Amino acid sequence: MATDGDEKPASIADTNSENKSEKGLNACFSGELVSLWRAGVQEAARILVARYELRLMALVVHRLNRKYRSAIAPEEVVQSAFGSFFRVARGEGKVSLELRETESAWNILATFVRRKLSRAVEREQTLKRGGNKERISLDEANVRLSKPPTNSEADELLSDIDGLFVGDEKVLWESLLIGLTQKEIASRLNVDERTIRRRIAALRARLESQRHMVENRVGTVSWPPEVIRLPNIGYRDFVLGKLIGRGSLGKVYRARLQSTGALIAVKFMHRQFWEQRPGLKSFIQEIEQAAKIEYPGVIKYLGWGQSPHGGPYIVMNFVEGVALSRMELRDADGKLDLFRQICEAISACHEAGVVHGDLTPNNVLVSIDGRVVVSDFGFAISKKPNVQSEANDEAQFSYGGTLGYAAPEQVASAFGEPGPATDVFGIGGIAYYLLTGKPPIDSDNILLETISEVECTVTFEPKCDAEKKLLAISNAALKKLIGSRPPSVQALLKLLD
Repeated sequence: MATDGDEKPASIADTNSENKSEKGLNACFSGELVSLWRAGVQEAARILVARYELRLMALVVHRLNRKYRSAIAPEEVVQSAFGSFFRVARGEGKVSLELRETESAWNILATFVRRKLSRAVEREQTLKRGGNKERISLDEANVRLSKPPTNSEADELLSDIDGLFVGDEKVLWESLLIGLTQKEIASRLNVDERTIRRRIAALRARLESQRHMVENRVGTVSWPPEVIRLPNIGYRDFVLGKLIGRGSLGKVYRARLQSTGALIAVKFMHRQFWEQRPGLKSFIQEIEQAAKIEYPGVIKYLGWGQSPHGGPYIVMNFVEGVALSRMELRDADGKLDLFRQICEAISACHEAGVVHGDLTPNNVLVSIDGRVVVSDFGFAISKKPNVQSEANDEAQFSYGGTLGYAAPEQVASAFGEPGPATDVFGIGGIAYYLLTGKPPIDSDNILLETISEVECTVTFEPKCDAEKKLLAISNAALKKLIGSRPPSVQALLKLLD
């Protein structure tokens, strides 16, 4: 599958523009958005530009060497590329463009981005070699200003703030401290003043985010939460056993209840998540959402509690079995049976008003008697999630789910709002996995491929009727646009029949 974010040609979108507008602009391919914009729908242009920005940022993040990521802001590279693109498109330079389709627009924008990124890297290399630019430390700045620290608290505060920045951010921070003008800072960093203004705004945002991080500590969140209807199960009411699972949000241990001796599973959230408001709210949300579902194929939540160290935990039924991702499945009919059970479990979730949001082979348990149990509702939603990625490489993207199985709308709202169709995409991903043993989106730039309009086609030759059905499900469900997928899990089940 291609990974360059190729677009559907505009020629496919010259008809039915009014119908598309009525269905919602997020259900349109980029070529269709262009046609709608030409017809006077300004919102179509906003969505189109937002999609391009995301794809170009993913391209920059993928190509940017790690040693330059602290000094080169992907959004600045993309903004600069857009500026050059529009100047040329308007014919302000020696070369003008006549864009016939969105694919050519993407190719030109990607070329501008690569050039801007190359120049930014060259500037950083020059600065690292010296570049005839004077660099001074915070201590030297204090000496020049003849304003030594008046007390240890001020010195410690400056040290803490100084530690937030690296590379050119640090130079910018120090330059502001010694009172240099924006013009002087621009000359020092070999960039234009507009870039300096953007970087100053970014520094302010960084400091503001640190302030919010402090305010969002667990101490500012009401705990224990009053909204949880499940009973509280004390930490001393069970005995922890072996670690049986580990995910991006937490760890799961096997345990035994003191009162009855029954086996249970206890999930503890990673400390870096529960210490902040968004992480704790996500944990509470998992309990609230999953507790609504009464179905044998969905993990049963028994209660919740708080460890002596302050961390929250969830108590669940223990499933004697393994994750689907750890099974060696060779029988096609057996795969189809498991897949049907998964569909029926997710259909029950949707009937309860819950969208799972993270359907992967790791989150599907298979008991020793062949019974499917869907688990891990950490991204379960009744509305759009807002979960920041752990990875520094993708920090500017907000998504729920696991890349490789996540739908485009889980990356950004420019592709629509997560809902039942998001689970349809995830189910298609599981069908793909059962056929190939791989996730449907699997490349060296997985984020860019997720939000491109290149469909996830399955190159697989089915050998039996069961494989034909899984192939049909995969090709139907793994559509990038929400409106192109089957409307419900029940519709997928009909394909099986």
